[in-house]
Amino acid sequence: MAPRRAQVAARTGALTAAVGAVVTVVYLFQPWRTCPDDDVPAACPMLPADAAAMSAAVVVTLLGLATFVTALALAARRPRPGTTTA
Repeated sequence: MAPRRAQVAARTGALTAAVGAVVTVVYLFQPWRTCPDDDVPAACPMLPADAAAMSAAVVVTLLGLATFVTALALAARRPRPGTTTA
């Protein structure tokens, strides 16, 4: 992979993973939720739509991490000087 493409892929993967992680944490703590039984929002049961959004955010985080690691691994696999590629 060309160094420029690897750098763009690594940055994109890192940014995607960071956004996914932030969304996951926000949905985990649910700061907007109120419960009549408890005064802590995290103690409220999660709604199905919230669970789906959090699951999607976890998947996005994992895909971003996979993109980041793959881009770094491919950038490190540069041919050695003096060798030819087939």
